[in-house]
Amino acid sequence: MPNYRVTVDGRTYDVQVPDPLERPVRAIVDGKVYEVHVEAEPVAPSVPSAPVTRVEPVAVAAPAPLSVVAVPPSASGATSEVTAPLPGTIVSISVAEGDAIAFGQELCVLEAMKMNNPIRATQAGQVSKILVGIGQQVQHGESLMVVVEA
Repeated sequence: MPNYRVTVDGRTYDVQVPDPLERPVRAIVDGKVYEVHVEAEPVAPSVPSAPVTRVEPVAVAAPAPLSVVAVPPSASGATSEVTAPLPGTIVSISVAEGDAIAFGQELCVLEAMKMNNPIRATQAGQVSKILVGIGQQVQHGESLMVVVEA
């Protein structure tokens, strides 16, 4: 049943309309039933309406492909963080702490906008710490894992 909030002369009413196509229309205003007769032809409003602003569509460039954001490789044994490339939910984790990983290996999957986005290793190394869990919401740039470079 459609519900409306209507303001008349500064007073607000809660209005329910069980069947808007019924003639006459029954309107329940703050618990009291009224019959409303609707004219077949629209009537011009008695109060001037606000000017209409035309909204033009704007072309939007396609997003860049997803990639893992990590600290650039440095000397052997250095640590880097794997971060979320966009906000979303962690739906799976493919590695465990202590696992050796290879370049390009899937580390976890991040669901964003109903799409699964695999997060892959940007270098070989070992997973030092996993900072997220399955089902966890993450924000863009949030750390997901710490990797010790090989």
